[in-house]
Amino acid sequence: MRRAVLSPVRRRAGSGCRVLVLLLACALTQAAAAAELRAVPARPLPAAAAGTSLAAQLAALAGRPVIINFWASWCEPCRDEMPALQQLGARWREQRLAVLTVAVADQRARLDAFLTAHAIDLPVIDDREQQLSRALDVRLLPTTLVLDHQHRTRLRAEGAIDWHSAAVSQRLRSVLERPPR
Repeated sequence: MRRAVLSPVRRRAGSGCRVLVLLLACALTQAAAAAELRAVPARPLPAAAAGTSLAAQLAALAGRPVIINFWASWCEPCRDEMPALQQLGARWREQRLAVLTVAVADQRARLDAFLTAHAIDLPVIDDREQQLSRALDVRLLPTTLVLDHQHRTRLRAEGAIDWHSAAVSQRLRSVLERPPR
């Protein structure tokens, strides 16, 4: 798969210059392989995510599984994935799945234009300053985290996902169904 790598760089002064680089992978063709939704050790989100708008959104979704997709309107695979994410939320509504999106290093006007043009009505958290993406170790776009009912990260993918595939549905089912009590 051929990827274009973009690097918005922000320098901060202090005790030496720190360079924070967000590598953004954008596939150049539709034929690129889909990313794998892989299992990760179940752990709560890092403390650095506390006090953010994501934390507030998650508090409102207590007890529900959540998919968090990091994307940008200027990222082609991200744009391609958005309609499928919206459809996924509708398909899994009975399991109370919530889909949140985090717009990374993007302009609000561009986001709104894209969302309106494509009739996407998923919640969008603004991460223009990349606070959330850094806290959650997001280095490539799109990146997706799947949280269980207790909001522990259970699955992660870097790159666009084929949300319609049977393998992805099976992987989601294993995480989203409540374990027996």
